[in-house]
Amino acid sequence: MPLGRGAQMGLGFVGVAGLLTAAGLAMTMAPSGAPVADPDQSVTSETSSTPENPPAQPLTARAGLLAQGDVESLVQANHALRATSESDQGESDSAEPLTEDQLNAWLDDLAGLGSGFRRFGPVDRSRVMELVGVGLDRMTVSPVPDRWIEALTPSAELLTVGLADASPAVRAGAAEVLGRVWAWQPGAPIWPDAERTVATWKNRLHTPLVALLDDPEPGVRLATVIALGKLPIDAMAEPAVARIADDVPAVRMQVLTSFAHRRDVLTDDAVLPLLFDPESPVALAAQFVLKARGLDDDLIGLAKLLYHPRADLRASAISQIERRDDIDPIVWLDRLSRDEDETVRSKAMEALSRLASPDARRRVAEMAASDPSPTIRDAARRVLDDLTADLPPLPGAPDLYPRAN
Repeated sequence: MPLGRGAQMGLGFVGVAGLLTAAGLAMTMAPSGAPVADPDQSVTSETSSTPENPPAQPLTARAGLLAQGDVESLVQANHALRATSESDQGESDSAEPLTEDQLNAWLDDLAGLGSGFRRFGPVDRSRVMELVGVGLDRMTVSPVPDRWIEALTPSAELLTVGLADASPAVRAGAAEVLGRVWAWQPGAPIWPDAERTVATWKNRLHTPLVALLDDPEPGVRLATVIALGKLPIDAMAEPAVARIADDVPAVRMQVLTSFAHRRDVLTDDAVLPLLFDPESPVALAAQFVLKARGLDDDLIGLAKLLYHPRADLRASAISQIERRDDIDPIVWLDRLSRDEDETVRSKAMEALSRLASPDARRRVAEMAASDPSPTIRDAARRVLDDLTADLPPLPGAPDLYPRAN
């Protein structure tokens, strides 16, 4: 809802985001039992021969064991991928670039994990998701060996299967990795063809992630909101805003956290109802977000009236709206003209009829045509008739040039 001249956006979300994230990430997830193996849905390495999909090679010894679901080999693969030189001990995993030998071993391990993923238990499948994220992070550090592009397809296949896994922890883990994928770039200069390959790789992961917004597990929905909130393209991130109405407070809180600074995606109109959220931390967070966007206490108090549970208090906002000159009254009255209560809509229609504005008249005409109440429809038609009668005659109209007797 555009709130007029007095409501300019102001960004100061460090404290707000910290508070909201702390509450949102309090969710816990218990992994469910291992899924039933389904060979038809397992990840395979059968792809056409392209730069990112080279002809299949025989698996190394460790990759062969990974294809069989060997847990010890998974530990070894994790250690090998995270290994750094002695001079880099104590630094983060991504502080040092992958060596060519490490990348070659990682590509072999990806092939083995693709074949054996469903043979691992749920805890180890979560570790596979984490390992994919580590590998991708390491490949962002320059210089990355030339074969980096070959890791895109198998990593996407593993993440896609992880997003559809039977275990909530695995699905959430895959979503967490995707939150880092959107900004991913290899640690090397790339040509346009490779840029398109990277873009396609990212796009193929978007649809299965969005599907998790309807996941039955709250923790998975929360992780999905976080991941989509990191997507810089508004149209692709926007589906997450629907979870502002989630049944779980932590998910609603996370939507506020992730989109507090993106007013075009999470509109003021979507935030305002949360001022009366049954969970007081969520209601307080909504108020913080609106203040950070430039609404003062006075405007927030008026906004609260629009969404108050009592119809008489919602109706009382109309006289206040008409007296203010620092907001666009049509925007606020339009909201009240769609209220569920007939009395509120009727008073809003009367206030709109007093405004000399084409937008106000257009809304009155809509109410005359489609308001659920026949009483309001009739009243709106009479208002339109009166407004038409008060208009001056059009140029060339007979009334403008009366005939002499």
